[in-house]
Amino acid sequence: MSAERRAELALDGEAVERAHHRLRGDGIEAFVLSTCLRVEIAVAGDEPAARSAIRSLYGEIDGLFELAAMRHEDEGFLHLCRVAAGLESPVVGELEVFGQFRSALAAFADAHPNGSSLRRVIDSAIGVARAARRRIGVSPRGSLAAVAARAVSDIGRVAILGAGAMARAAAEGLADADVTIFSRRPLQIAGHTTRPWAEAFEALATFPAVISTVPGSDDPFPADRVSAVLSSRDDPLVLVDLGMPPGFRRLPGTPLVEHLTIDHVAGQAGEQPPDDFDAAVTEEAQKAWNRLSTPDRARSVIAEMVDQAESAVAEEVSRFARRLHSTDDPEEILRQAARTVARRILHRPISYLSESARMPEALDVLAEAFGVDP
Repeated sequence: MSAERRAELALDGEAVERAHHRLRGDGIEAFVLSTCLRVEIAVAGDEPAARSAIRSLYGEIDGLFELAAMRHEDEGFLHLCRVAAGLESPVVGELEVFGQFRSALAAFADAHPNGSSLRRVIDSAIGVARAARRRIGVSPRGSLAAVAARAVSDIGRVAILGAGAMARAAAEGLADADVTIFSRRPLQIAGHTTRPWAEAFEALATFPAVISTVPGSDDPFPADRVSAVLSSRDDPLVLVDLGMPPGFRRLPGTPLVEHLTIDHVAGQAGEQPPDDFDAAVTEEAQKAWNRLSTPDRARSVIAEMVDQAESAVAEEVSRFARRLHSTDDPEEILRQAARTVARRILHRPISYLSESARMPEALDVLAEAFGVDP
């Protein structure tokens, strides 16, 4: 899909909140991930439900359904796992897409605070990405911003426009360069004190290299002003635009300006996933899908867990209630009762965890179940 078409479909900032509001108003539950290189929409339902979600988000855009790649059931789940793990990114295992995936899940959870089967699916995709990384020993890697930094690293003097994660990654990738960062408010980014945003156009006029991480949704760089600044230059400029939508859409035709879009940068990444990492994601995804697709057994196990917990509560309440009448500190008695119940409920999981120390997959499952991120 072209950058122009992706820009048309991109949802950033408050647009994601509005998107969930529209979906909820139309009675549709959908997870929406919008990054600089992709838009992913996951719906708990069939293909007509997915098409309804797309219409709710974008209306009737010509040719939109022809652009969409529809994936179903385990194929769709595997794709989400690969996206979360960074296997569908130009920079394999990139750090930023995992954070974006988690932020998209947070936005979905805010829109659907009571939980849902789709929430379990997205949670599981994140769990698969973590489990595969731990299993193979793959650490989250670089980003498109780091690739952009390499593209201009030999220039020596670089301006960075923006103050988000991509700006930070670009600055960290230019540790040996003379870097100046321009942001809307004073910040410290990768050891640099930012300069006022009002001076950003000065960078376009004077720096030999500029990396912009600012999306063009609010038109931060008016075309007429950009054209005037760039036309006045007497020396070359490498302008890297990582914004989505692009911050610079119409540039004057001048041989002095080399304009690198995010697609150019992605094409320079050229990384292939390690075979064992790819296989690990596939295997972990299959195990997770098997757990997700056996709801009857899951309900039975959950019911038994609830019964055990309620039994523990009933027994300890009965035992500690007698002590409430003979104490001057009933709060301490209640605290002891609560601790005892908690220990009884956690006893088996903790014992299992201790006995499974050499089974990374068991540790990962329990860590995910209890919301622990070691």
